[in-house]
Amino acid sequence: MSDAVKQNTSADARIPDTTCPACGARNTNVRSLQFDSGRGLTPWARCTSCSTYFVTSSWDPAFETDHSRDMAWGNEEQGAALNLRKRDGFVSALDRIEKLGYGASRILDVGCSFGGILTEAKKRGFECAGTDIVPEAVEYVRMQGCRAQECASLTDCTLYDAENPADVITVLDAHIYWPDQPGELRAAWNLLRDDGLLVIRAVTKSAFVTAGRYVGAVAPSISRRLIRRAIADHRFSMPLKSLVKTVEQSGFEVLDATPRGAQHTNEMPLGARAAYRVGTMLWHSLGVSIAPTTLVFARKKAA
Repeated sequence: MSDAVKQNTSADARIPDTTCPACGARNTNVRSLQFDSGRGLTPWARCTSCSTYFVTSSWDPAFETDHSRDMAWGNEEQGAALNLRKRDGFVSALDRIEKLGYGASRILDVGCSFGGILTEAKKRGFECAGTDIVPEAVEYVRMQGCRAQECASLTDCTLYDAENPADVITVLDAHIYWPDQPGELRAAWNLLRDDGLLVIRAVTKSAFVTAGRYVGAVAPSISRRLIRRAIADHRFSMPLKSLVKTVEQSGFEVLDATPRGAQHTNEMPLGARAAYRVGTMLWHSLGVSIAPTTLVFARKKAA
């Protein structure tokens, strides 16, 4: 039996107790799944509270650092090239940040890699800082004239604090690696000024994982490819509505959530561009999320 069929049809294997990294809910006796991802064949489950698919293996910062180094965004040559390819997405996010009234302010980018959005923000007069798990990326960002800190968690960040808070925190394509998203959102809340802005470019492909599971019994190769592309090397895949709810429960007012402008670059295949256009229309008209990524803008509410 193929891996795709096993992951979609097994009803016997159960996980007695596990916590969803996306919403923090405790799950008991949930079905154990196996997905072929950028991390190899890995154990997954689906949260009974928020419907997120998530890796059930333990999170290790040393492993995550080494894994990131093997990815395009984790080494200098490919990371710098990736910044150029993603520039349209950085510009789109910054344009909206400025329209919301946070221009030329203090911005902290979480999972900054080799400083893509910080480079563009610095041109616009922002005071820029970033955190990343990869020390080489942190050093590179410092060499570009921005403050940066090696952090496995925002709870360890000392670049800003309650006495000297950030105005804007951006998390672009990085939240899906967090082992405790509610904890990281609380840490972001603590680092932001009152009414400060949180921006998440969220990877919103959980519907494709579900679709892959449905076709697994009849088309295992298609199922395997669809699931692998949807989850890439991420640690969880969360529905957009669940993410919005989790952000709100963490002390933020969601101002907008939209696939519009969330694409990394305009130089995308026709199919990908169509997914964003159709995804934008479906989300804003029917509340159905099928776009690959979505920009979420949320304002910190006072305690």
